[in-house]
Amino acid sequence: MKNYLVKIIIGFLLLTFQTAFAQQKINWNGYLQYRFSDNYLNQTNFSVRRAKFWINGLLPSNEGNWGYKLQAIFHQQVKFQFLLQDVLINYKTNSFEVTAGQFVPDFSLQRKQPDYVIPLDERANVVNALVPGAETMARDIGIELKVADDKIGSVSFGFFNGNGANTVSNKRNFLYVNRGSIFLLNNSDSKLELGYNLSYRDAHDLQFSKIFGNNFSFTGNDFRFGFEGKLNLGNFELQSEYIEAHIGNQKAYGYYALADYLFASKNLITLSVEQLKDFNPTTVDDPWYVIAYSYLIKGNDIKLSLNNKFQFTTDRTNSLTTLQIQYFFN
Repeated sequence: MKNYLVKIIIGFLLLTFQTAFAQQKINWNGYLQYRFSDNYLNQTNFSVRRAKFWINGLLPSNEGNWGYKLQAIFHQQVKFQFLLQDVLINYKTNSFEVTAGQFVPDFSLQRKQPDYVIPLDERANVVNALVPGAETMARDIGIELKVADDKIGSVSFGFFNGNGANTVSNKRNFLYVNRGSIFLLNNSDSKLELGYNLSYRDAHDLQFSKIFGNNFSFTGNDFRFGFEGKLNLGNFELQSEYIEAHIGNQKAYGYYALADYLFASKNLITLSVEQLKDFNPTTVDDPWYVIAYSYLIKGNDIKLSLNNKFQFTTDRTNSLTTLQIQYFFN
């Protein structure tokens, strides 16, 4: 079974590259996030937070219904290696889309938003910890159907192997994901969108390190759900999510809410509050408060950001300041 799946992945890659080069229409993209951070106690460092590269396009040329994407990320945390993130092919016509390969399942509003366009340097802790596949870059291998209407909303259904990205296993951890959203307000000046998320799998010896901590394997029912909302009024944006994960008979949950305002076309102010309650006894579950400013030198292509985070506990105040430059190229 393992060799069979590996051959399918290799064959898919070769076919995608062969077809793409034959069409001579490959879009190269990438971006770099370079960061300085300080927690005012014992951690001060410079880091390459993200360095992503991908190619994508349509088949044939720019007018086809078939699309593809290959994406890799440079991870200094994993011995400075490039890791494969997205390997997908999709078919889209009118409001109907099917995607197959390795990609982010349609669960959580913020997790589907590219990190280079979100107003903060990082996604909320609840999103990073509680989405399916959180331990493997939020990716999984499977197939997903999505029906969307720009005026009404969207609904998607996905079926994945449940073992995570870049993983071949004979264990049956099949993952089912469903997400839906509806526009209550949708015009050129304002939008109000509400949505929900559902996922389920019968897990066998899976490690949910972002929920339990390291060295803990779980077997049993893994059910997660969430609610989300987003409001746009001109240059003002308000966005929030609540996610709950039932892992066996235990419950982890959390939320975030952020508001941002763009003024003078290049200045973005963001305020946020977030909280995550997990099963790891070494983490602090009190809320984090964030005040951030971004100067959009060239939109999101070249952006300078300053984020200040604060957490107030019974005996101390935790804080973290990050200064980040983002450069997008293609």
